[in-house]
Amino acid sequence: MLVIKDKDMKVKYKFSYGGFFKYLINQIVIFLGSSVEIMFVIFIISRILTLFDGDNHGNSVILNVANTFLGRATFCALPMAAILTAIPRRLILNDSFLKINRYILDPIYFTRGFNDKINYKDIIKCEKYIFCKGRLYPPYAVMPFARKDFVKIVAENDRIEKTYLVPVQNPDDFIKEVWKRVQLAKSKENDETSKAAVTTNMFQFDLQRGYMPDCDEIVLGVNGVEFKTDKATAGLINVKSISYNDIQLCKKSDKHSINGIDSDNIVEIKTATQTYYIPIKNPYDFINELYKKLNTCNQ
Repeated sequence: MLVIKDKDMKVKYKFSYGGFFKYLINQIVIFLGSSVEIMFVIFIISRILTLFDGDNHGNSVILNVANTFLGRATFCALPMAAILTAIPRRLILNDSFLKINRYILDPIYFTRGFNDKINYKDIIKCEKYIFCKGRLYPPYAVMPFARKDFVKIVAENDRIEKTYLVPVQNPDDFIKEVWKRVQLAKSKENDETSKAAVTTNMFQFDLQRGYMPDCDEIVLGVNGVEFKTDKATAGLINVKSISYNDIQLCKKSDKHSINGIDSDNIVEIKTATQTYYIPIKNPYDFINELYKKLNTCNQ
Protein backbone atom coordinates (compact mmCIF):
# COMPACT_ATOMS: atom_id res chain seq x y z
CA MET A 1 0.00 0.00 0.00
CA LEU A 2 1.44 3.35 -1.00
CA VAL A 3 -0.70 5.61 1.15
CA ILE A 4 -1.95 4.93 4.66
CA LYS A 5 -4.85 6.91 6.14
CA ASP A 6 -5.83 6.55 9.78
CA LYS A 7 -8.87 7.62 11.77
CA ASP A 8 -7.14 10.86 12.86
CA MET A 9 -7.03 11.99 9.22
CA LYS A 10 -3.28 11.56 9.07
CA VAL A 11 -1.98 10.56 5.67
CA LYS A 12 1.24 8.55 5.56
CA TYR A 13 3.37 8.10 2.45
CA LYS A 14 6.15 5.56 2.11
CA PHE A 15 9.55 6.46 0.72
CA SER A 16 10.53 5.22 -2.71
CA TYR A 17 13.72 3.15 -2.86
CA GLY A 18 13.75 2.13 -6.52
CA GLY A 19 13.35 -1.61 -5.94
CA PHE A 20 13.93 -4.27 -3.29
CA PHE A 21 17.66 -4.69 -3.99
CA LYS A 22 18.24 -0.95 -3.66
CA TYR A 23 16.17 -0.99 -0.48
CA LEU A 24 18.59 -3.54 1.02
CA ILE A 25 21.57 -1.41 0.02
CA ASN A 26 19.89 1.60 1.61
CA GLN A 27 19.34 -0.28 4.88
CA ILE A 28 22.97 -1.45 4.99
CA VAL A 29 24.25 2.09 4.41
CA ILE A 30 21.95 3.47 7.12
CA PHE A 31 23.03 0.74 9.55
CA LEU A 32 26.74 1.44 8.98
CA GLY A 33 26.21 5.20 9.17
CA SER A 34 24.22 4.95 12.39
CA SER A 35 26.88 2.69 13.92
CA VAL A 36 29.64 5.16 13.09
CA GLU A 37 27.63 8.08 14.50
CA ILE A 38 26.91 6.27 17.77
CA MET A 39 30.54 5.18 18.18
CA PHE A 40 31.73 8.71 17.41
CA VAL A 41 29.46 10.17 20.11
CA ILE A 42 30.73 7.61 22.62
CA PHE A 43 34.34 8.45 21.70
CA ILE A 44 33.75 12.20 22.15
CA ILE A 45 32.11 11.64 25.54
CA SER A 46 35.03 9.48 26.69
CA ARG A 47 37.54 12.17 25.62
CA ILE A 48 35.60 14.83 27.51
CA LEU A 49 35.51 12.71 30.65
CA THR A 50 39.29 12.39 30.67
CA LEU A 51 39.46 16.16 31.17
CA PHE A 52 37.84 15.72 34.59
CA ASP A 53 40.24 12.99 35.68
CA GLY A 54 42.89 15.42 36.93
CA ASP A 55 45.89 13.66 38.50
CA ASN A 56 44.04 10.45 39.30
CA HIS A 57 45.30 8.79 36.11
CA GLY A 58 42.01 7.06 35.47
CA ASN A 59 41.44 5.98 39.07
CA SER A 60 38.69 8.46 40.05
CA VAL A 61 35.35 6.95 41.04
CA ILE A 62 33.39 9.18 38.65
CA LEU A 63 35.60 8.25 35.71
CA ASN A 64 35.41 4.53 36.52
CA VAL A 65 31.62 4.67 36.63
CA ALA A 66 31.54 6.67 33.40
CA ASN A 67 33.88 4.24 31.65
CA THR A 68 31.71 1.33 32.75
CA PHE A 69 28.66 3.05 31.30
CA LEU A 70 30.47 3.88 28.05
CA GLY A 71 31.69 0.30 27.77
CA ARG A 72 28.14 -0.98 27.96
CA ALA A 73 26.99 1.72 25.56
CA THR A 74 29.65 0.58 23.09
CA PHE A 75 28.42 -2.99 23.42
CA CYS A 76 24.89 -1.75 22.65
CA ALA A 77 25.94 0.43 19.71
CA LEU A 78 25.22 -2.14 17.03
CA PRO A 79 21.78 -3.10 18.42
CA MET A 80 20.94 0.61 18.68
CA ALA A 81 22.00 1.13 15.06
CA ALA A 82 19.89 -1.87 14.04
CA ILE A 83 16.85 -0.37 15.78
CA LEU A 84 17.35 2.99 14.04
CA THR A 85 17.64 1.16 10.73
CA ALA A 86 14.48 -0.86 11.30
CA ILE A 87 12.25 2.11 12.23
CA PRO A 88 9.82 2.77 9.35
CA ARG A 89 10.66 5.96 7.44
CA ARG A 90 7.63 7.83 6.18
CA LEU A 91 6.17 11.18 5.35
CA ILE A 92 3.23 12.01 7.59
CA LEU A 93 0.68 14.68 6.70
CA ASN A 94 -1.00 15.91 9.88
CA ASP A 95 -3.63 18.63 10.17
CA SER A 96 -1.17 21.51 10.46
CA PHE A 97 2.26 20.21 9.44
CA LEU A 98 4.20 17.76 7.31
CA LYS A 99 6.65 15.50 9.11
CA ILE A 100 9.56 13.73 7.41
CA ASN A 101 10.68 10.82 9.56
CA ARG A 102 14.32 10.35 8.51
CA TYR A 103 15.80 9.00 11.75
CA ILE A 104 19.17 9.94 10.30
CA LEU A 105 21.57 12.59 11.56
CA ASP A 106 23.35 14.15 8.60
CA PRO A 107 26.74 15.62 9.72
CA ILE A 108 26.48 18.40 7.11
CA TYR A 109 22.99 19.39 8.27
CA PHE A 110 23.52 18.60 11.95
CA THR A 111 21.18 21.36 13.18
CA ARG A 112 18.18 19.75 11.45
CA GLY A 113 18.30 16.77 13.77
CA PHE A 114 16.91 13.34 12.95
CA ASN A 115 13.55 14.41 11.50
CA ASP A 116 11.96 17.39 9.77
CA LYS A 117 8.73 19.16 10.64
CA ILE A 118 7.30 21.66 8.15
CA ASN A 119 4.26 23.86 8.80
CA TYR A 120 1.94 24.02 5.79
CA LYS A 121 1.71 27.81 5.99
CA ASP A 122 5.50 28.01 5.42
CA ILE A 123 5.51 25.90 2.24
CA ILE A 124 6.10 27.94 -0.92
CA LYS A 125 7.04 25.09 -3.30
CA CYS A 126 6.15 21.43 -3.61
CA GLU A 127 7.03 19.92 -6.96
CA LYS A 128 8.73 17.00 -8.68
CA TYR A 129 12.48 17.39 -8.72
CA ILE A 130 15.03 16.73 -11.47
CA PHE A 131 18.56 16.10 -10.24
CA CYS A 132 21.41 18.35 -11.40
CA LYS A 133 25.11 17.62 -11.21
CA GLY A 134 27.42 19.59 -8.94
CA ARG A 135 24.78 20.60 -6.41
CA LEU A 136 24.80 20.12 -2.65
CA TYR A 137 21.57 18.47 -1.61
CA PRO A 138 19.72 18.66 1.71
CA PRO A 139 19.80 15.69 4.09
CA TYR A 140 18.36 12.57 2.50
CA ALA A 141 15.76 10.46 4.22
CA VAL A 142 16.96 7.49 2.18
CA MET A 143 19.62 6.90 -0.46
CA PRO A 144 18.77 8.79 -3.68
CA PHE A 145 18.17 5.76 -5.90
CA ALA A 146 14.59 6.43 -7.07
CA ARG A 147 15.36 9.81 -8.61
CA LYS A 148 12.22 9.87 -10.74
CA ASP A 149 10.14 9.87 -7.54
CA PHE A 150 11.89 12.76 -5.79
CA VAL A 151 9.82 15.72 -4.60
CA LYS A 152 11.29 19.11 -3.75
CA ILE A 153 9.70 21.02 -0.87
CA VAL A 154 10.75 24.60 -0.13
CA ALA A 155 9.62 26.25 3.09
CA GLU A 156 10.20 29.84 4.15
CA ASN A 157 10.15 30.99 7.76
CA ASP A 158 11.41 34.42 8.90
CA ARG A 159 12.75 34.96 5.36
CA ILE A 160 14.96 31.86 5.67
CA GLU A 161 14.38 29.21 3.02
CA LYS A 162 14.94 25.51 3.63
CA THR A 163 14.84 22.86 0.93
CA TYR A 164 13.79 19.26 1.47
CA LEU A 165 14.23 16.45 -1.06
CA VAL A 166 12.24 13.28 -0.49
CA PRO A 167 11.61 10.23 -2.71
CA VAL A 168 7.92 9.39 -2.41
CA GLN A 169 5.88 6.53 -3.69
CA ASN A 170 3.14 8.04 -5.85
CA PRO A 171 4.69 11.56 -5.87
CA ASP A 172 1.90 13.17 -7.91
CA ASP A 173 -0.71 12.21 -5.34
CA PHE A 174 1.59 13.38 -2.54
CA ILE A 175 2.09 16.81 -4.15
CA LYS A 176 -1.65 17.19 -4.69
CA GLU A 177 -2.39 16.30 -1.06
CA VAL A 178 0.26 18.70 0.26
CA TRP A 179 -1.09 21.63 -1.78
CA LYS A 180 -4.61 20.85 -0.62
CA ARG A 181 -3.49 21.14 3.00
CA VAL A 182 -1.36 24.23 2.30
CA GLN A 183 -4.36 26.05 0.85
CA LEU A 184 -6.53 24.97 3.77
CA ALA A 185 -3.95 26.16 6.32
CA LYS A 186 -3.54 29.54 4.63
CA SER A 187 -7.30 29.91 4.34
CA LYS A 188 -7.68 29.31 8.09
CA GLU A 189 -4.91 31.82 8.78
CA ASN A 190 -6.66 34.45 6.66
CA ASP A 191 -9.96 33.78 8.43
CA GLU A 192 -8.32 34.20 11.83
CA THR A 193 -6.69 37.44 10.68
CA SER A 194 -10.03 38.75 9.42
CA LYS A 195 -11.77 37.85 12.67
CA ALA A 196 -9.04 39.58 14.66
CA ALA A 197 -9.40 42.68 12.50
CA VAL A 198 -13.16 42.75 13.09
CA THR A 199 -12.69 42.32 16.81
CA THR A 200 -10.31 45.29 17.14
CA ASN A 201 -12.84 47.50 15.31
CA MET A 202 -15.62 46.82 17.83
CA PHE A 203 -15.78 48.00 21.44
CA GLN A 204 -18.38 48.08 24.20
CA PHE A 205 -19.77 50.80 26.44
CA ASP A 206 -18.70 50.60 30.07
CA LEU A 207 -22.17 50.71 31.64
CA GLN A 208 -23.66 49.50 34.91
CA ARG A 209 -25.45 46.59 33.29
CA GLY A 210 -24.76 43.42 31.36
CA TYR A 211 -23.76 43.51 27.72
CA MET A 212 -26.69 43.98 25.31
CA PRO A 213 -25.86 43.08 21.68
CA ASP A 214 -26.63 45.63 18.95
CA CYS A 215 -27.13 48.47 21.44
CA ASP A 216 -23.96 48.50 23.53
CA GLU A 217 -21.41 48.63 20.73
CA ILE A 218 -18.94 51.19 19.42
CA VAL A 219 -17.72 50.51 15.90
CA LEU A 220 -14.71 52.04 14.18
CA GLY A 221 -16.29 52.15 10.76
CA VAL A 222 -15.01 53.19 7.35
CA ASN A 223 -15.67 56.92 7.75
CA GLY A 224 -16.02 57.42 11.48
CA VAL A 225 -16.91 56.17 14.94
CA GLU A 226 -20.42 54.72 15.09
CA PHE A 227 -22.41 54.28 18.31
CA LYS A 228 -25.07 51.56 18.44
CA THR A 229 -27.38 52.53 21.31
CA ASP A 230 -30.81 51.94 22.79
CA LYS A 231 -32.96 54.72 24.26
CA ALA A 232 -31.19 54.74 27.62
CA THR A 233 -27.72 54.73 26.10
CA ALA A 234 -28.69 57.33 23.48
CA GLY A 235 -29.61 59.78 26.23
CA LEU A 236 -26.29 59.13 27.91
CA ILE A 237 -24.07 59.38 24.82
CA ASN A 238 -26.13 61.88 22.83
CA VAL A 239 -24.35 61.13 19.55
CA LYS A 240 -24.85 58.60 16.75
CA SER A 241 -21.54 58.96 14.94
CA ILE A 242 -18.41 61.10 14.74
CA SER A 243 -16.55 61.52 11.47
CA TYR A 244 -12.82 60.82 11.52
CA ASN A 245 -12.29 64.14 9.75
CA ASP A 246 -13.87 66.02 12.67
CA ILE A 247 -11.86 64.41 15.47
CA GLN A 248 -9.11 66.64 16.82
CA LEU A 249 -8.21 64.79 20.01
CA CYS A 250 -8.92 61.50 21.73
CA LYS A 251 -7.60 60.71 25.19
CA LYS A 252 -8.40 59.04 28.48
CA SER A 253 -10.49 61.45 30.54
CA ASP A 254 -9.93 62.36 34.18
CA LYS A 255 -13.67 62.07 34.78
CA HIS A 256 -14.99 59.12 36.78
CA SER A 257 -18.69 59.75 36.27
CA ILE A 258 -20.96 60.89 33.46
CA ASN A 259 -24.68 61.60 33.75
CA GLY A 260 -24.95 59.50 36.89
CA ILE A 261 -22.97 56.56 35.46
CA ASP A 262 -19.77 55.77 37.37
CA SER A 263 -16.86 54.59 35.25
CA ASP A 264 -13.08 54.72 35.38
CA ASN A 265 -12.91 54.16 31.62
CA ILE A 266 -14.26 57.42 30.22
CA VAL A 267 -12.75 58.52 26.90
CA GLU A 268 -12.74 62.14 25.79
CA ILE A 269 -13.27 62.75 22.06
CA LYS A 270 -12.88 66.36 21.00
CA THR A 271 -14.08 67.94 17.75
CA ALA A 272 -14.05 71.57 16.61
CA THR A 273 -17.54 72.18 17.98
CA GLN A 274 -18.04 69.73 20.84
CA THR A 275 -16.38 67.41 23.34
CA TYR A 276 -17.86 63.95 23.97
CA TYR A 277 -17.30 61.89 27.11
CA ILE A 278 -17.96 58.21 26.50
CA PRO A 279 -17.47 55.28 28.92
CA ILE A 280 -15.70 52.55 26.91
CA LYS A 281 -14.32 49.21 28.01
CA ASN A 282 -10.60 48.84 27.20
CA PRO A 283 -10.22 52.59 26.61
CA TYR A 284 -6.54 52.52 25.69
CA ASP A 285 -7.13 49.85 23.03
CA PHE A 286 -9.93 52.01 21.63
CA ILE A 287 -7.70 55.10 21.54
CA ASN A 288 -4.87 53.21 19.81
CA GLU A 289 -7.18 51.75 17.17
CA LEU A 290 -8.87 55.11 16.62
CA TYR A 291 -5.54 56.83 15.97
CA LYS A 292 -4.64 54.08 13.50
CA LYS A 293 -7.81 54.96 11.61
CA LEU A 294 -7.03 58.68 11.81
CA ASN A 295 -3.50 58.15 10.49
CA THR A 296 -4.89 56.13 7.59
CA CYS A 297 -7.37 58.88 6.74
CA ASN A 298 -4.65 61.54 6.81
CA GLN A 299 -2.35 59.71 4.40
